[in-house]
Amino acid sequence: MVNFRKAQSRDVEQLALLHANSWKKTYRGMMPDHFLDGDVVSNRIEVWHERLTQNRTDQFVLLAEEDSKLVGFICAFSNEDPVWGSYIDNLHVSHESQRRKVGASLMAHAANWLDDCCPQMGVYLWVMKANIPARRFYEKLKGANAETVDKQDPGGGSAPNCRLVWAKPKDLADAAR
Repeated sequence: MVNFRKAQSRDVEQLALLHANSWKKTYRGMMPDHFLDGDVVSNRIEVWHERLTQNRTDQFVLLAEEDSKLVGFICAFSNEDPVWGSYIDNLHVSHESQRRKVGASLMAHAANWLDDCCPQMGVYLWVMKANIPARRFYEKLKGANAETVDKQDPGGGSAPNCRLVWAKPKDLADAAR
């Protein structure tokens, strides 16, 4: 059974490892190999340490665990953009736990949190255009592609990314149920 809990500072390393492993498996050929084969773990440790040691009230990080093992997480920021609204920055589910509704459950939890804090704002995320499985997942959740632009990635590369949007958090929550 999958359990959900808010992330804490003690979770930095396991979050970073899942995040890095997900990138290594998913983004090969989309992000620079030298980054994926090199500093991706230390890069993610730095990011997660910063996120989980600051007391940001506009940040939501939720973990999905099964048998005390991290199998997924989501990170969202409320009211991040004056035009697009709240931002889902990360959703990652271990490859072994995909297609078990862990990702949809994490999206529903984040959408409910966003609905509590800013129900009238839109929700958006970026997904690499070449990441077709992720795009299909978000499209099943009724995310609409508002634009596609080249974006820099943490490894120093650049790739086309799609901005997927929902008009309100409730729209996302309803689709993720």
